[in-house]
Amino acid sequence: MGGCDPWPLQLYLWCIKSQNLENVIESIRYRRHIISYQTKLTIVSKMSSPLFLTLLLILISASQGCAAVPEKEPDLIQKSCAIIVGYEECVAILRSDPRSIKATKVKQLAYIILDLCIENATETLGEIPKLQEKYSKHDQIEEALRWCVMAYESAIKDYFRKAVDQLGTKSYREAQYSAHIGGALGTSCEQEFYFQAPVISPLWPRNHNLAVLGLVAEGIVSLLRLNESQL
Repeated sequence: MGGCDPWPLQLYLWCIKSQNLENVIESIRYRRHIISYQTKLTIVSKMSSPLFLTLLLILISASQGCAAVPEKEPDLIQKSCAIIVGYEECVAILRSDPRSIKATKVKQLAYIILDLCIENATETLGEIPKLQEKYSKHDQIEEALRWCVMAYESAIKDYFRKAVDQLGTKSYREAQYSAHIGGALGTSCEQEFYFQAPVISPLWPRNHNLAVLGLVAEGIVSLLRLNESQL
């Protein structure tokens, strides 16, 4: 610190004249800090000992209460998704359907995810004619869209719906394969655009979603095959 402390009036005026403004400001800041610190010490020292101990006990009790809360047991969705590829996507997809929350068996989840695959593919199939009209003057994109119509029709009829039937007959290996191919057809549709026209596919988000749904469906069905004796 500079020579401005202690602060009699005469010395303070002399300090302002003799020191530059920067030193004076620093001195003022320091004095404010000391006053603030002393005020805090005074407040703490005036607290009664019983009150301080009471507050301390409340804080300790609250922290112990929080630590004593047990962790929530993972539900069926979390347990199932933890075993397959794509845990976060699996949980998000299944939780998006209210039926999954009430499911008590993995087989129920398998039916639900396959139903979501069929629903997604059907919606995409309904959107393709709009894109065909939009790109009617772009031969390469239109050709890719025609191929995607066949791919999505096959995904629905030949694979996802067949997988549902295979679940009913406990043909889990076959159902797993059907789910795999159904989802892969979304990727095949996307690849067709790169073969026909090296541009961003107008179906990219939908193709990606179908591929992820198929991957999750394949994983859930695989649990039935691996744990058939318990389910």
